Amino acid sequence: MAKPQLVTRKTLSMELAEALADESVHASHAMNRNTVTAICDESGILKAFRRPDLTNLGCVDFAILKARTAVKFNTATHVHWQAWEGQTMTQIGMSALDGVTVEGGGVPIRIGGQLIGGIGVSGAQHWKEDVDIIAAAFAKLGLDPPSDSYEAPRPVKARQAIARKRSQTKRSGG
Repeated sequence: MAKPQLVTRKTLSMELAEALADESVHASHAMNRNTVTAICDESGILKAFRRPDLTNLGCVDFAILKARTAVKFNTATHVHWQAWEGQTMTQIGMSALDGVTVEGGGVPIRIGGQLIGGIGVSGAQHWKEDVDIIAAAFAKLGLDPPSDSYEAPRPVKARQAIARKRSQTKRSGG
């Protein structure tokens, strides 16, 4: 029997987390917004946080929740609702999970496609502006841009694959 091996993975450095938090605040102010930013590592542990003066207190927990949700699913938070479209019970269940949000403004942080952390921004006029702030900060630091792709497996994809297989079987006479 082979000896168990350790897993090696990259993680978000404190230096990068702090730089990303600062750039997020700069991008927010450049858009004339005053937002809260939370950044966590790939395990969902808070690494950096910015709450500029006079920001809405309700945005504090929300920014952290967005960052952690992005890490938990390795997916931008706004994608969840759309990904489960037509599956009402899944949408309701997902939004009811403790420590998870389907509100936009949480994005995984990836380098070379590998998850190293998550960022949550809260307090702009719309979640799309939260994501714009994140995209600007990512661009400034040369990080992989935010993605709207849904990285987790989906029952919809499984059903589509089954339907495709059935269609191929019918065409081949099987």
